[in-house]
Amino acid sequence: MLSIFENHSEWERKKGVGIKSISISQYRFSKCFQLNRIDGTYTDISFHHCITNRSKIAEIKKACRTAIMGEILSFKNKNVVFGKTRCPITKDVLFRENTHIDHYDLTFDKMFNLWIVQQDFDFIFSKINPTKDNCVETYFVDKNIATDFVRFHNENSKLRAVSKKANLSILKRLSANGD
Repeated sequence: MLSIFENHSEWERKKGVGIKSISISQYRFSKCFQLNRIDGTYTDISFHHCITNRSKIAEIKKACRTAIMGEILSFKNKNVVFGKTRCPITKDVLFRENTHIDHYDLTFDKMFNLWIVQQDFDFIFSKINPTKDNCVETYFVDKNIATDFVRFHNENSKLRAVSKKANLSILKRLSANGD
């Protein structure tokens, strides 16, 4: 694994004084690799980042998703009665663990593309948080940018609660086919 991790664009900072071991840690909804350093400190490391460095646009998009996380959670809590509400696509009963919030009419990617073309791309990218140990979240350090994106999102998005299966397979397939 170390030979793969050495491809990370920030490998020197990630390895610090040296690596004692590698483990897996849990962060929110996903697991990630953790580098345990000789000096007792540790940090997360992205396996995907080691294979393909993220593009600037991907980083900005991640920061935008973080900016609207509160909106998404609020929508879910206000519009889903867990154990009763049904997915409009699969008809599955929605529970906290199988509920996703879908952007319909205008997908998140299409809405993001409308917003980003109106922005100073390099300036926006410069306002993304620097990588720090054990901070796997990508966000805007300039609250005005986050607020602007949330406003744009809320003005241009239609949301609905769907099942995980609908969001990750059925709707993705339909979107890929242009339906």
